[in-house]
Amino acid sequence: MTIDGRLFLAPLAGISNYPFRWLARKYGASFCYTEMISADAVARNQEKTVRMLDMVPDEHPIGVQLFGASPEYVAGAVKVVESFGPDLIDLNMGCPVKKVVRKNGGAALLKNPALAGEIMSAAVENSSLPITIKIRTGWYKDSDTYLEIGKIAEKAGISAITYHPRSRSDSYKNRSDWSKITLLKREVSIPIIGNGDIKTPQDARSMLFQTGCDAVMIGRAAMRSPYIFRQIKEYFENGILLPEMTIRETVELILEHAGLMVKQFGERVGITMMRKHLAWYTRGMRGGADLRRRLFSVETYKDICKLFDEYKLNRKAVF
Repeated sequence: MTIDGRLFLAPLAGISNYPFRWLARKYGASFCYTEMISADAVARNQEKTVRMLDMVPDEHPIGVQLFGASPEYVAGAVKVVESFGPDLIDLNMGCPVKKVVRKNGGAALLKNPALAGEIMSAAVENSSLPITIKIRTGWYKDSDTYLEIGKIAEKAGISAITYHPRSRSDSYKNRSDWSKITLLKREVSIPIIGNGDIKTPQDARSMLFQTGCDAVMIGRAAMRSPYIFRQIKEYFENGILLPEMTIRETVELILEHAGLMVKQFGERVGITMMRKHLAWYTRGMRGGADLRRRLFSVETYKDICKLFDEYKLNRKAVF
């Protein structure tokens, strides 16, 4: 498959639903993933989990990310996922979250390259779609297994590797070591997508040029605002550094996002899910702490509109 561009939205648990993917694409993301989904739950056809596979025609190309520790369940899951029509399936082998690694999924597979290889082979052999993986350096800071797993992946028929060069024990502490992306790129011939500490357009460009990776994946910076994709794209294509969104533009984005969430999930659930985004979007605004405190209790779309109308009246000089 061919992807038009080098900007990937990370598969973010609890974030990468259809409304957020739609906004990421609007602002310039070349490729998006669903949020991370349990392979075991998909293979068992658990209704709540399977609903997370819903995709719409206007968001292709799109990938589904699975996590699991059983080759048998992963094999069953990729067959189910394929029927929903994504363009590729990604296997998470880097998530450091306790509830994932306790089940030997995510980053726990970095401790067991042989099992990781069996899972990759099971996915490749049971799907006609490209299979990719997302990994970290290793389980502990000084126990790197990423090169070994990269070579196993290439041999198993994996189509690309997303690499976040931190260990599981690092979580999101310390700075990711981009030099390890360079090493992995030299050791395997399949595409490498770099991930970790891309906060600005300059960061994205530096990662590409320093490491030779084929694309970059944005996660936490996109959570703060999917507008980061427009800034990076403009910098890549025209060398222009766009300013941050104005407060007015940020509020317009908030209301658009909230409207999409209500349409997708209904008002009660959609607005509850929206609260975390409201906290991220308003970070850095003058008077933002008080605004966030009030936004955390909103229950309807009208509640959000009312609070921002009041904010406009009180902040005319900066709005």
